[in-house]
Amino acid sequence: MANGALLSICIPTYKREEILTQLIHSILSQEVDTSLYEICITDNSETDETKQVIETQFSHVPNLVYKKVVCKGFLNSIEALKLGQGKFLKLHNDYSIFNQGALAKIIGTLQLAEQEHAEPFFTLGKLNNPQDIMIFDDYDSFMYNISLQATWSSAFCIWKESFDAIMETGVVPNYMYPHTSFLHRATDYPKYLVDNAEYVTNVEPKKKGGYNLVDNFVRIYLTMVKEDLLQTGAITQRTYERIEDDILNFCAEWYYTVKRLPERYTFRFDDEEKIVEQTCGSEGLQKYRKYKKINRVKHVGKTGKMVLARMIKKGQR
Repeated sequence: MANGALLSICIPTYKREEILTQLIHSILSQEVDTSLYEICITDNSETDETKQVIETQFSHVPNLVYKKVVCKGFLNSIEALKLGQGKFLKLHNDYSIFNQGALAKIIGTLQLAEQEHAEPFFTLGKLNNPQDIMIFDDYDSFMYNISLQATWSSAFCIWKESFDAIMETGVVPNYMYPHTSFLHRATDYPKYLVDNAEYVTNVEPKKKGGYNLVDNFVRIYLTMVKEDLLQTGAITQRTYERIEDDILNFCAEWYYTVKRLPERYTFRFDDEEKIVEQTCGSEGLQKYRKYKKINRVKHVGKTGKMVLARMIKKGQR
């Protein structure tokens, strides 16, 4: 561990040795004082391939910590955060490669968050906002603006002191959104700092999915938002409706993405309308159907372009 580190880059991983190797190299190539950060990797695979990669290629890196853990699925995120000793713990997907110069800018953002005593959050260009840095004075406006990005692992960052304090309460993290369980309890900061700059390039895994996407985002996550935030008064009805609307549109968009690219994505949509209606009511179901119609048009256009590209590649046009 790098004593006095400002940042712990916390990377949960599972059987992605090649991509993880790229990620580590992308971090080590940054022109940043290594005393400012540490790399914390937790591996919940049943095999030793990742361990072997770390031992053979990165054992010389003094600020890299690796730990083999026993846990299921996304709960590995919490194990990675627990391993970190920096002032800020930033969760990071193992397939998100750092762009050159990104780490110095992230550290600059965290230094600003330290000055402002603000809770930092990294949306990585996902928000439709021309500003890279946004500061919100209350939790409700923060959640209204980040909306469904609260579910994204690589966006999450928390003060270590806050993480440890929440852990001491005996919190039971949600098995699908463990990190978000912590974000939903970080409601009393005087300020929230959102950095929307694009710092990474994602390497798409060969396969992604394996769970019911609508059940995951609509039933599980929106229920979390209702129980953790809306019912406790941490957010307003207006903010909840924004999050619900964005989630429904997100699921509708992914429905056709999976249809277009079944070899890459394995998300399921079993009982989608039943789940939406039970969670969001008849009005929510009508919204979901509307968004599916809109995204179906986009899907048809993208599919046509893909077919045309294949024809050109094969010399058929």
